[in-house]
Amino acid sequence: MNIIKPMLAELGNEPTDSPLHVYEWKWNGVRIIGHCDGEEVRLQGRSGADYTQQFPEVVQVLKTAIKHPAIVDGEVVCLDEKGLPKFNLVQQRIGKRDPAVVKLMVGRTPAIFQIFDVIEVMGQDITALAKEPATLLQRKEMLGNLVTGNGAVKLSTWIDGKGTGLFQQAIELQQEGIMSKLKTSLYIPNGRTPDWIKHKVWRKAVYLVAGYTIGTGTRADSMGAVILGEKGTEGLKYVGNSGSGFTNQALNSMFQALQGIRRETNPFIPGTKVDKVMGWVNPVIEVEIKYADVTQDGQLIWPIFLRVVGERS
Repeated sequence: MNIIKPMLAELGNEPTDSPLHVYEWKWNGVRIIGHCDGEEVRLQGRSGADYTQQFPEVVQVLKTAIKHPAIVDGEVVCLDEKGLPKFNLVQQRIGKRDPAVVKLMVGRTPAIFQIFDVIEVMGQDITALAKEPATLLQRKEMLGNLVTGNGAVKLSTWIDGKGTGLFQQAIELQQEGIMSKLKTSLYIPNGRTPDWIKHKVWRKAVYLVAGYTIGTGTRADSMGAVILGEKGTEGLKYVGNSGSGFTNQALNSMFQALQGIRRETNPFIPGTKVDKVMGWVNPVIEVEIKYADVTQDGQLIWPIFLRVVGERS
């Protein structure tokens, strides 16, 4: 299987309504390049890993859903009880290769391949690397003629020029966000340009600082990140570390404040392990954190420091 690194998007703020762009869901799943040669189907992850064994229901449907040999780009998702994509569900399937376990997972949390782009058709490269590359709108038209949506394979829908309403819908449904893509954009394998922008729906919550990690590089004289926790019925639960979002001044101020509340013991539920700990503190300082999502075991995804809320007495 020829490994193709997918085109990536830059991170942006809230979207606008631009007649130059199309807007579509940012699927909360696993990025997949589907290699369909007319007989065999292979599912390749963003890093090049082979996920063919993990999603047999997608492979089976792709064999008939793609009318001609092609390489398509999309995202494999698993839906929750509300019919919405949930990363925790597809995450449970990524590492499963045992046929018996995979069969069980297919019945429990079936996968859907949402296809949103095409890289090659009938052996002809149509990316920015080709002699005759196709624009996004041209590729969308090709997909409409190429893909027959059926069960585990669907053609991802898109909206012309109206991003604000779709983004509001993503907020209301607590989804990951939306994408805006320039209609004239070319597909650049392994490229990241402003032609594709991801508009994330951030969640916010207040957590307790329970310690800090070892700093490196420009942070070698202070700390790397704050260690976060939240109170639960069993005690303080570890939810992750946050090193992003700090200005130099805010980082140094936090580091100095933590020196006055240091403790020797781990404040988390007994048995909790945290890597690269430089020091533990009494969990009294509250900070507001924005994050993208929460993993199945309660870990924050992309936690970013916003501000100090206060201090518990």
